[in-house]
Amino acid sequence: MAVDLSIENFGSMVDHVIAGICFFEYEEGKLAPIFINEGFFRMLGYSRVEGMKYLEIIEMFIIPEDLPAFHQAIEDVLKDDGVVDVAFRTVTASGNLRWLYVRGNLYAREGKKNTIVTVIQDITERKNVEEELQRQAERLHILSAAEGEMILDYNAKTDVMILKSSGEYGLGGERIYNKYLEKFNAAMIYEEDVAYYRAVIDSLLKSPKHDTIEFRIKRFDQDFTWYQANLTSLLGAEGYVTRIVGRMINIHEKKIKEMELLLRAEKDALTGLYNQGATEQLIRNAIEDNDGETLKALMIIDLDNFKEANDLIGHSQGDILLEQTAGILSEIFRGGDIIGRIGGDEFIVFVKNLTSLSEADVLANSIVNRVSFVLDAEESQIHVTCSVGVSVLPYHGKEYEELFKKADRAVYTAKANGKCNYRIYDAASTMVYHANRKNGYTLNQGIDVNKNMEDQVMQILFEDRVMESALKSSIELMTKKYHFHRGYICGNESLPISRTVHFSEDAYATGREADEHYELKRVVNEILYTAFPGVSVIHDYDLELEDMRAYFQAEGIKSMLFYPLTSKGEFQGAIVLENHVDVQMELTKSEMEEIRSLFRIMEAHILQIGLMDRLQNFVAQIAIFDNLDSFVYVVNPDTYELSFINKRVLMESPDVKIGDICYKALQNRDMPCENCILRNLDKQDSHCRCTEELFNYSLRCWTRCSASWLECKEENGLALLNSIDISEYFMG
Repeated sequence: MAVDLSIENFGSMVDHVIAGICFFEYEEGKLAPIFINEGFFRMLGYSRVEGMKYLEIIEMFIIPEDLPAFHQAIEDVLKDDGVVDVAFRTVTASGNLRWLYVRGNLYAREGKKNTIVTVIQDITERKNVEEELQRQAERLHILSAAEGEMILDYNAKTDVMILKSSGEYGLGGERIYNKYLEKFNAAMIYEEDVAYYRAVIDSLLKSPKHDTIEFRIKRFDQDFTWYQANLTSLLGAEGYVTRIVGRMINIHEKKIKEMELLLRAEKDALTGLYNQGATEQLIRNAIEDNDGETLKALMIIDLDNFKEANDLIGHSQGDILLEQTAGILSEIFRGGDIIGRIGGDEFIVFVKNLTSLSEADVLANSIVNRVSFVLDAEESQIHVTCSVGVSVLPYHGKEYEELFKKADRAVYTAKANGKCNYRIYDAASTMVYHANRKNGYTLNQGIDVNKNMEDQVMQILFEDRVMESALKSSIELMTKKYHFHRGYICGNESLPISRTVHFSEDAYATGREADEHYELKRVVNEILYTAFPGVSVIHDYDLELEDMRAYFQAEGIKSMLFYPLTSKGEFQGAIVLENHVDVQMELTKSEMEEIRSLFRIMEAHILQIGLMDRLQNFVAQIAIFDNLDSFVYVVNPDTYELSFINKRVLMESPDVKIGDICYKALQNRDMPCENCILRNLDKQDSHCRCTEELFNYSLRCWTRCSASWLECKEENGLALLNSIDISEYFMG
């Protein structure tokens, strides 16, 4: 009680002192105010009620970095004759940071209860003076260590930038820029360096750190000079970065020399374009910087007939030809595009910004038209042209290797189609992308209207060497074209695909991986082929088998198009297209014929994949054969298996399939024909050719049949048969 009276008596005398006079009671880790004078509340701008709440949770109002010092002060004062002597930052009622200096001692101790008396002063101004003195000392230290260089001093609180130099770089004396970041003058810095410079400054303002950057700034003569800036951001009394200081060194001559050396290392000595290593790295960097919205194209340009021309006209003239090609490419493309020479007569271009896929067509066509030379050599002329292959990001991939591989494949196809041509890798990834356009395009705008579906699926299967990928693209294209919702290719273990191939519209996805469709495989293998051995349209309301009804109901299938895959009469698997909308599926006669044709093409690719890989080399010829008005077959003379039949054959014999034995499928015979023209082909002569006139019983007409080697091998060769209907001529 005596202590309380003395505190009250003392408080009545000091209540109006400007400094804060405070008594606290500390017990078992809790600090509670028992007397606070009015001066303390006025100092921080609180009313007594607000101020008492502040003191009850005082640690909440102390800057976290200063809490260790505050806690240490309490530990010190609890010692016998301990004193309080600490400074910390706190938040005033107006939200400002203020420095408080607390000095006091232990006033009384009764058991575990300790009474502490303190005097609290606002020392913010004194701290600011100390900070300014420290800043000046740092500036003097930097200046003394960097005489003749440029000194940078930025005050984040006032947004003032000060640059000092000796004047040798055209910035003599001290320059002050008020509202430096608020009214940032990007013209003072080289355009390509602006974003980098601002990013470093912003990073330094977030936390105290050191950074070194190289950038170009404008001199008084409007030219740009390279500088290296060593910058340090400093933490102010307020607890955040208030200054950035540093020194800037003129590194212009050094940088120019480095760039010249780097340029020599990156440039092709003959053409001045980027060399192979630099081109690849620059393209990889550009792909990494892709924003996901901009179309980009990778183009491979391969000169046609260059090696022959080089041997005839001489290497020096050939070098001139390469230089001229490089010049043409530099004229066609923008400065921001990447142009390189990656081989003797092979160039590559990476177009960074395409407005549309059609722009790639225009650019590739321009290359083919302009890179064309006619050379005189030994009383003859040599035509040096170019073939161009194009892949587009993101349609054809998002990695360099994938884009390069597909552009290279497109070059091969362009050369196979007669050279002096270009080809955009046109697999289903492009077609389906267009089909999925969200800006109102219809499916037909995404599909090449000049090609029928058979041509497009053939193209997909030939161009994409990964079978599952090619089949999925084909299934996706068919699903969208004919308005189905899901599509599958699955079968027994002998089917030469590693997993079930499937595609689902987003709204009808099962959420399962393709190879998890065990029930689908069971239904296909055990039920569907037995009940529906041919191409069938199956409706849920027509089902009689209980297992099939249960499967349709569980999967939400309303109707299904089912095509069995067979080889030599044995069931291998099936292609399935599903409809999930409760309306009767309607396909026109022409659509069904087209779908059957597509199924046959895919079946041939699945069951004869090894053979189709061999036919990859003859893709250009096959594309021509398929549209001939004659009857065209590719046959294995050893096994009599049909490896290819063109559309004219299918029109007359719709049940014939690739993989069938020709004399069984075409002549309904159990043995090869006695007069089979294949027997006349000599395996020792790859140029052997035979022609006969005979009556074709399957076609019911007289034909002139020519046989030649497509691929002459001791075993499993490929023979090409071309039969022309000569009935009218023959009968005449």
